[in-house]
Amino acid sequence: MPLKILHTADNHIGLSFAKYPDDIRERLVEERFLALERLVETANQQSAHFIVVAGDLFDKQTVAKNLIKRTVSILAKFEGENVLVLAGNHDYYEGSDNKLWLTFKSEAEGTCVTPLLKQETKEFESDAGHVCFYACPCPSKHSSDHMIGWTNELDKEEDRVHIGIAHGNVEGFGLDSDNRYFNMSESDFQNSGLDSWLLGHIHVPFPKSGTSGNPSFFMPGIHTPDSIKCTHPGHAWLIEISESKAFHYKQLTSGGIQFIRISDSLTDSDDVEKLRLRCDDLDLKNTVLNFQLDGRLDEDGKKAFKDLCTQLSGECLHFSDDSIIATVLDAAAISAKYPDGTIPNSLLLDLLNDQEHPEDAQIALEIMESIIAQ
Repeated sequence: MPLKILHTADNHIGLSFAKYPDDIRERLVEERFLALERLVETANQQSAHFIVVAGDLFDKQTVAKNLIKRTVSILAKFEGENVLVLAGNHDYYEGSDNKLWLTFKSEAEGTCVTPLLKQETKEFESDAGHVCFYACPCPSKHSSDHMIGWTNELDKEEDRVHIGIAHGNVEGFGLDSDNRYFNMSESDFQNSGLDSWLLGHIHVPFPKSGTSGNPSFFMPGIHTPDSIKCTHPGHAWLIEISESKAFHYKQLTSGGIQFIRISDSLTDSDDVEKLRLRCDDLDLKNTVLNFQLDGRLDEDGKKAFKDLCTQLSGECLHFSDDSIIATVLDAAAISAKYPDGTIPNSLLLDLLNDQEHPEDAQIALEIMESIIAQ
């Protein structure tokens, strides 16, 4: 029987989503719990032996007690051997008086949920064999040093599976130009002598492809999207390790909400219709959608675009428009915007009728509109 591990990280329970309206914020906060529930249910359905949370289960040190209690109650529904929860750089553990982890430990007592708050080896004997987990928690939010070096000199018995659990950046895979986030490298993983590492911190999954092999590390990515910057639907890994230590892995989709930004240029009503059809393919009621479009449209195109935005405002979980769409200029558009006989109307018509530089009318209109917008 293969050893089965469900690997998640960066769940960020307690993220407030403060910039959104209250009803949307509540839905986004709730989604983080629902996605965690989906992962535990999947782990049970797949008869996983362990769930590993590789850091940042919580978004910050100051998480309300009721949120901690609910999180533990969800994880405690796991029917396998154990849920191992590592302290990450958002929910770091700096000492015994840490209120977040004191509450967590109190709630987890007597359950299958185990916090990993110090460098230690956790050994388990299951029906899939003997496995050793090496915990490398974060003692602070930032550090120029990684926490995994202590594993290098340990004896590792060949007949056991050896898995490291850590949180931080990986050279070549994440952005850490200032070397502030426990930066690790693939050579660090190889030097440890472990069979593989289960990591957190980078919100993008790794490996990027494949279902088998022996990757030196796994990164699940965030379990459900948290912002418009997240371009995937939320993931975790289900990893199977055979008796011969061959790895087979499957990427799980765990998120129930998507954040999407559409950036494009619009030139006519046909482009607006294509945009509408693109939006029709989305699960709008579960989508936070943002437009960041540019281009020029005539009056008919602008009306169609405005109607689309109105429709999306009513159908999306949340919709926002940061587009900058100029007006294609003709005499009718000028008169519609500035009545006949007004100075702007006369100026723009004169510029439009200039055979050598008709584009000056468009430039003048954009300047007027920018002044009015201020």
